Amino acid sequence: MKIINLSDSAKEELLGLPETGMGFQLVEAIFWGEQKQFLVFNSETAVDITSLGLSAAEDITNLLRNEQAIISAMQGAVETIFASPAPHSFKLISSRIGSSISTSSVTPIAATPSSLVKHDVLTNNRKFHRFSAFNPDRRVNPTTGDFAPGTYATVDSEVPFVPSGFAAVGRFALPNNLPASHHYVIKAPVGASVSFGTVAPAFSQAGGGVEAFFSSAVPNQLSPPVPPSQLPDE
Repeated sequence: MKIINLSDSAKEELLGLPETGMGFQLVEAIFWGEQKQFLVFNSETAVDITSLGLSAAEDITNLLRNEQAIISAMQGAVETIFASPAPHSFKLISSRIGSSISTSSVTPIAATPSSLVKHDVLTNNRKFHRFSAFNPDRRVNPTTGDFAPGTYATVDSEVPFVPSGFAAVGRFALPNNLPASHHYVIKAPVGASVSFGTVAPAFSQAGGGVEAFFSSAVPNQLSPPVPPSQLPDE
């Protein structure tokens, strides 16, 4: 498997797309004149998964099979490269809370969607949490703590169930090969639109957590903003 360190323009293009789940994106892009499939982490590194031959999944069995193939490949040897020209023309191809994302014309290849989704508009300022394998996390403004549009997080009630980075990977069914040990906190404002969903089992992880998706940017109401804290990996 090849991990591509993306160009600045590719990073910005990916940051303009929603996430598939907390900290990752499943996308298609043009690379060396061909359409390829990528698993992207932190909108900055892309794993070329085209060789896995993942087909659009019409049912949950195929989705789970595709997810297992991705995880098995991630456990093998990887090679980090800088590619020129870089992948470009990215398109999101999977989402967990998809009703507010323009993926209706695409049958997903992985990332089992939530079977229970609630859409809400906040009537009070409310804290949310994000667990990430990265510091800095490109979807969190390093100065203000604001969230970029299309970002996933979770709720206060989930924090006791996430004592470590590996626990976060399991609870939120992430395809990570690194623990999500960086804990970011934001206070979203009144009027923010948020979609809540349950995390289904995926990528050989149990899931079971509650995730929150913000389709629009979230201005952080914490003043001063809280810097990310470090969880133990395990």
